[in-house]
Amino acid sequence: MILPQIFILGVIAAVGKALNVDYKAEADKAFGELVPSTNQTAINQLVHELREVSINDSRCQACLNRLAVGKRWAHENPGVIPVAWPQWCVEYNAGSPDSCTRNFARTTVDKNAEGSNFVDMLTLIDPHGYDGQLYCQYLEESSCPKPTTPNVSLSHLWPPKQAKHYVAPEPGNETFNVLHISDFHVELDYTVGAESNCSATMCCTPHSQGKGGGGYLYKNHWNSFYKDAHYDKEFTYVKGAYYDVFQNSSISAPAPVFGHYRCDAPEILVNSSINSVVDYAKKNKLNFEFAMFTGDLIDHDEQRWMDFDKSLASEEAGFRDLKSRLGDIPVYSTLGNHDSYPYGEIAQEGYGFSNKYTWNNDLMADMWKDFGWINETTSQFVRTHYTGFAVDTKVGLRIVSLNSNCYYRKNHYAFWNATDPDGFGMWSFLINELVDAEAKGQRVWIMTHIPPIVDGLPLPSKIFYEIIERFSPYTIAGVFFGHTHLDQFNILYAGNNTKTIENVINHAWISQAVTPWFNNNPSWRYYEIDKDTFSVMNAYNYYAKLNETFDNHGNEPHWLYEYSCRDGYGIHWPKTSPLNGTYWHLVSEKIKDSVQYRQLYENYATRFSPYVPDCSQEGKCENDYCTLTSFQVDDYDNCVSRVHS
Repeated sequence: MILPQIFILGVIAAVGKALNVDYKAEADKAFGELVPSTNQTAINQLVHELREVSINDSRCQACLNRLAVGKRWAHENPGVIPVAWPQWCVEYNAGSPDSCTRNFARTTVDKNAEGSNFVDMLTLIDPHGYDGQLYCQYLEESSCPKPTTPNVSLSHLWPPKQAKHYVAPEPGNETFNVLHISDFHVELDYTVGAESNCSATMCCTPHSQGKGGGGYLYKNHWNSFYKDAHYDKEFTYVKGAYYDVFQNSSISAPAPVFGHYRCDAPEILVNSSINSVVDYAKKNKLNFEFAMFTGDLIDHDEQRWMDFDKSLASEEAGFRDLKSRLGDIPVYSTLGNHDSYPYGEIAQEGYGFSNKYTWNNDLMADMWKDFGWINETTSQFVRTHYTGFAVDTKVGLRIVSLNSNCYYRKNHYAFWNATDPDGFGMWSFLINELVDAEAKGQRVWIMTHIPPIVDGLPLPSKIFYEIIERFSPYTIAGVFFGHTHLDQFNILYAGNNTKTIENVINHAWISQAVTPWFNNNPSWRYYEIDKDTFSVMNAYNYYAKLNETFDNHGNEPHWLYEYSCRDGYGIHWPKTSPLNGTYWHLVSEKIKDSVQYRQLYENYATRFSPYVPDCSQEGKCENDYCTLTSFQVDDYDNCVSRVHS
């Protein structure tokens, strides 16, 4: 039912608050295992060694040499590394002081630094092999060329594909609806009147700094400055009193109440988006069977201003807001690359480092069970299996949620033993679920956060592709991502990624974001789903023109119907056929061949943002076709190389 039970925000917050001490203590204990050295002689020695191996060789060899030096120190005196490496980084101009600290200093509950993870990685990495080459390509600014992806497979884990598995089941005559919402990136310290045109870190916060000027460009135009604006416990908007932001001469572009294109979402925008879902459903007598949230609750301010408490509070706020407004509707979720502390990390089991992230598993297991989204059995699975979980929904669909940090390019733990096709065990988990579902004739949706070609590593993207190829189209009915903040899709092709209609395997939906960062309008969508096959028959997209809230005297955004995916591209397509990979192939061909259609795609991708690219300009939109028709990292890179050759 779309009309929910009412959960008072403060009550739900209190549930999490009582548990926070335990989560923080759990994390603090794990982070405390690495003790920073105070031995200045040892610190100076490591800085000297890093300097020596960095000056005479090529960039690639210097990077590999530093990893080898680091590995020796990680085994002999690991506490020196998070002190010496940031010092070398600054001296060598390998980054700004902030980035050097974030990348190499010790992790604590008060500092979102990744040095502890870096030390963990060094203990097991093969510096001069594939591991080192991969690290130096992706985490050292392409110091080394991208290494050749290992030709390995997990095909031994599944049975042969039978003839019936090559045919998708035919849709029936009845449908139901599913909400898809993604990428809140709630900015808990968003401050009305703060600098939205800042020079560093996240804008619209108390620490944002800009060029100054007293807002003279906006004084006679922007007027939505209401510091106390909020939604009360009945979900009614309370605007409060006007706040004169133009008294502050240091602010050049003051942040309006509902957000800005250079900032993440204030919680009031998150609430407005969820309210718009419920209001639309009431008005149109629409029910949602369940909802999907494809990750990223925490904002992008990880460079200097993120700590454990803020990370945890952001995760709680996002899920609490969903529960408060959606009530009894189950929300099946996955975590994004930002939904971790420190940022982007997750460790494999079996190496002694996974205890640093069990607090997040515990938090999700507790919240999702308390909110009634998963049962006790699934809660225990979430608590103990960090790579994902599966749910059999009431309608018979199986949903498999995966943690895409396992293949994320900025996860340090993904860079050791990187030739292993399943170092995290995530793919064998997924395969087992698919084999079981196939044997039962059950259809499956896969949901995760990061599309492989966007911030994924090459080998995991290859394995993911092979799994989808094997279990499509008979078993896999849908694949869903977030992360890019854009309304996009990915098509998978057989035949060495030869992009013909005959080679279409499947496709993935990439959902738009609620956060406007960076230069997008906030948005959400829902799917019309066939009851028999769980195929997507249509997708309806809604958005708000954020710039219209800058000068509307603090009133709520107007959430508007944007387009339906079946009608939006003018494709002649049978009404009884789902919007499958073949349909999206036809769309992609139009985008490839027509500047007009590329512009239409970009308009939809950004939700008609004022900053949408102009595809008629040379060099604009030229990678769109590759983005939409590639699933593996190597295929995407090859496609882009051909475009620019």
